[in-house]
Amino acid sequence: MNKDFFISNRKKFAERMEDYSTAVFFSGKAPRESADQEYEFSVDRNFFYLTGIDREDMVLLINKIGGIVTETLYIPPVDEYFEKWFGILMRKEEAEEASGIGSIQNSNEFMEQFAKKLSSSDRPDNIYIFSYITGKDESYDQYRSLAHWMRNQYPAMNIKNSLDIMIELRSSKTEEEVNEIKIAIGYTKEALEFVMKNLKPGRIEYQVKADFEYQLMLRGSKPSFKTIGASGKNAVILHYVDLKQKIEDGSMILLDLGALSNYYASDISRTYPANGKFTQRQKDIYNIVLEAQEVTMDAMHVGASEVAVNDAVKAHFAKGLKALKIISDDADVDKYYYHSIGHPLGLDVHDLRRRDKTMQENNVYTVEPGLYIKEEGIGIRIEDDVWVTKNGVINLSKDIIKTVNDIENFMR
Repeated sequence: MNKDFFISNRKKFAERMEDYSTAVFFSGKAPRESADQEYEFSVDRNFFYLTGIDREDMVLLINKIGGIVTETLYIPPVDEYFEKWFGILMRKEEAEEASGIGSIQNSNEFMEQFAKKLSSSDRPDNIYIFSYITGKDESYDQYRSLAHWMRNQYPAMNIKNSLDIMIELRSSKTEEEVNEIKIAIGYTKEALEFVMKNLKPGRIEYQVKADFEYQLMLRGSKPSFKTIGASGKNAVILHYVDLKQKIEDGSMILLDLGALSNYYASDISRTYPANGKFTQRQKDIYNIVLEAQEVTMDAMHVGASEVAVNDAVKAHFAKGLKALKIISDDADVDKYYYHSIGHPLGLDVHDLRRRDKTMQENNVYTVEPGLYIKEEGIGIRIEDDVWVTKNGVINLSKDIIKTVNDIENFMR
């Protein structure tokens, strides 16, 4: 992605900061897995959104004092011994070229310089740090550590959450961002077609996952979240990731999966017959879910509430389930459809969400109706990724086949 995109993002963030403030963003660190291993590093998405850099142990400072904005990027110093074991560190010239930030400092000096800033005559009144609103179980990360340190050393300092600014910025996608999501969707489409060609009874769920993720690796991508491959009765479990069951003849497999492109995610669900042919009962339920996608997209528009869209889908499901004699009362829909219709999508699979949960221009959403008939061992979810524009909803994943005829013809 072009560095001008990240320069623009920082400018927009600074415009929304209060004056006499400093914002801090950490790139993050890979947590320890064992005595001599770390988990794979995954960059803090806000840091990436503002810098375009996906390296560990970096810090971005955005200062706004007297209306004047300055930026500083702190990166690890070059360590030749480290590089012999773990890889080449980013040089200052590379960091400046990627981010467009001219002031590059040594990350080992960050805390000392930050403390001096908070004690100086031109100290900020506010410090912005990022925190999700997730309750008491939110992890004790670098942001919380910094907040704890400031409350002890500088109790009069006002700590502000940059969450609301980041929601505003990240929820409205540029064409460049949408293009990255489309690339991720393209990887997903190609990998799913490989899966369909190799799907058959007798295989194990984890083998289907392996087929999908192998194809992503060939394209320089990786899964955007843990791949779900739930066959038979397992498909009524929304986040089933055990993937150890043999796929039975006559059953279906529900696949919920995605890919990454420059950290922008796809999130797609498809449900396939293991032997390439739906039974009549499977087909009847499948088509109700497929029709629910159309109901969803028809209800989506700029200003629509997620609750209203979900209510339209529930009304559709009530009618369909009654026709199949699965329910007799509309209230019983909740027994067979127990999640919402979708969520924002972007740098996070469940991307930052507006407090009022309304759809705004240039939001990207998933559309994922599903029915889960436990007593029949049938779970069906069909999920696409759509772009909400002022002229209507654009289905970004429309080329991933999903009708009964198209699936059966492809798998024949």
